[in-house]
Amino acid sequence: MIVFVGCKERKVRSVKKKKQSTKELVVYCENTMLNLVVDLKQEFETQYKCNVIIQNDCSKNLMAIIEYSGKGDLYIPSSSHSFERFYDVTGQSLSDSLFLGYNHLVYMVKKGNPKAFTGYLSHLKRKKYALIIANAETSALGYETKRFLSQQRAYDQIVTNAISLTSDSKGLVKGLKDDHADVVINWRSNLYAHDNQCYVEVVAPQLTNNPALPIYAAVLSCSQEAGLAQAFLNLAASHLSEERLSNYGFSKRQTIIF
Repeated sequence: MIVFVGCKERKVRSVKKKKQSTKELVVYCENTMLNLVVDLKQEFETQYKCNVIIQNDCSKNLMAIIEYSGKGDLYIPSSSHSFERFYDVTGQSLSDSLFLGYNHLVYMVKKGNPKAFTGYLSHLKRKKYALIIANAETSALGYETKRFLSQQRAYDQIVTNAISLTSDSKGLVKGLKDDHADVVINWRSNLYAHDNQCYVEVVAPQLTNNPALPIYAAVLSCSQEAGLAQAFLNLAASHLSEERLSNYGFSKRQTIIF
């Protein structure tokens, strides 16, 4: 009698560990806020083992992207004016906002101030200098510039005298570098972007109170990583001291000495 000893074949299942995809945090910030956000990004990615994707542009374009995509986690404009119409434009709401500091409106001139501009608005009203300002319809800078000039009852005359309007702050320094303008109205923080200090300098407005606008960061209602977004705000709150903010041209105080 032949006996067959059956050996049960064991099927070894290869268990493939699914790689957990790295989490991503999408941050929309205006160009003026870019350097600050980039520095926070590096610290945050190291600490939380995630990727921070930065979308930077003027506020009008950023809100258009958010409206179209319906995606993203944080919104950081260079002033809070766009918060007021954010829902109407994007269909998204904002929550868990964090006060970051103040952005300051100033005049900028070419290095050395060759046209000897002294910061008096009356000289711009008389068309004594070639002026470029940001467009009120496209950026926080443009909106705040219009509001500042309107408070001085000068906007209509100044915008008529201006040789051109730019979509945001980028074109202002370029206008000075290329000798298209003698004076621009810009954020003080843009002096600290790129190598701008080599080409331009600040002239403070001759006013009792220099225009200071609060900056906030806020979480988008469409955020898929709300916990991570909140952690980013917490890191910003703990890391952005007065000293560090000053490195980017911002301040924790409304009034600063120029």
